[in-house]
Amino acid sequence: MADVTPARIGLLIDYLDEDGGFDENILPALQLVADEYLERGILERPIEFVVRAVQGLPKGSFRAVRAAFDELVEQDALVIFGPWVSENGVALRRYVEELAQVPIITMAASESMLGEWVFGLPAGSMEEEPIIMAAVAALDGCRSVGLAFEDSLIGREYLRTTRGACRDAGLTITAEVAIPQLERDKRTTVSVLAAEKPDAIMHVGFGLGLIGMNAALADVGWMPPRYTTTAFEFAATAPWWRDQLAGWIGLDQYDERNPTGQAFLDRFEQSYGRRPEYFFPLYGYDVGRLMMTAIATARPLTGPAVKEALERVKMMPAATGAPGTRMRFGKFIRHGWVGSEFLVARRVLPDASATVLHATIEGRIVRSTAP
Repeated sequence: MADVTPARIGLLIDYLDEDGGFDENILPALQLVADEYLERGILERPIEFVVRAVQGLPKGSFRAVRAAFDELVEQDALVIFGPWVSENGVALRRYVEELAQVPIITMAASESMLGEWVFGLPAGSMEEEPIIMAAVAALDGCRSVGLAFEDSLIGREYLRTTRGACRDAGLTITAEVAIPQLERDKRTTVSVLAAEKPDAIMHVGFGLGLIGMNAALADVGWMPPRYTTTAFEFAATAPWWRDQLAGWIGLDQYDERNPTGQAFLDRFEQSYGRRPEYFFPLYGYDVGRLMMTAIATARPLTGPAVKEALERVKMMPAATGAPGTRMRFGKFIRHGWVGSEFLVARRVLPDASATVLHATIEGRIVRSTAP
């Protein structure tokens, strides 16, 4: 196929780690999907990934994200995966919709960024995560929670939905404390929360506000059950983050019981010689299949036709979430997950050595041995 122009997929990565990089397994996962689709004859031409990696909000600026989007459009991307962070996605929406040329799929959780050209395969959901968190806390026997919310667009959107979710689950919120989205001393925060002695702490936000919470709790001599959003997925990125989240229960997309996910990890290990058993490679497999299925079925091969092809994707088995999770879009459907257990609750062990399944919205997960 040397004389065939590759179909281009844009990656708009808007959150970089301390070294200026991003997850090492996302591109290999996407490439494996492209290779498999080409080998199976689903794709008629190869895929080329065009990457723009910038530091958007909360650490950087939105301007860099907007510029990256414009560059990917100029590079003839047929569909764009990204941005990843809600604050950037909400701000970018108007530019994507006004252009009306290239669909994007975001993993951001805010529904306020969805639109005709903006599809969501969220790593969570600000509308649904608090419902799941509150249900799991109630299953664990909690009746009251102290709420720490990050003082940001993300945190305040979570705050609104968490209030209703706790009320519906029978949980009393004893205190609400705003915390900075970036790293700060948390002793004052936890002292305010501890004053009312709730059964548990609940954190909502992007996740950087979690830094130092365990240390502050240890300083005040109070270590209650602790719950958080899909910010919990930071625990999969580095041992340092697992230390920050030791003992916390949070929402995640990795469920080792999912046969679609495990089959993909088998093929990933065979291709690359490693087995990354956490959510992001599996998420890459899911979003990759959505994009490449749309490219394979778009007629003609243009951005608008890819958008229409995404709307035709129905009931695709997902690698993430509990067994039975599926994906679909539609003419007026922009949230891609199907199933009540597209998010599961996992727990970081007290020694921060690993995470284990804890529960889903449907009930606690009983283990034969409890670490």
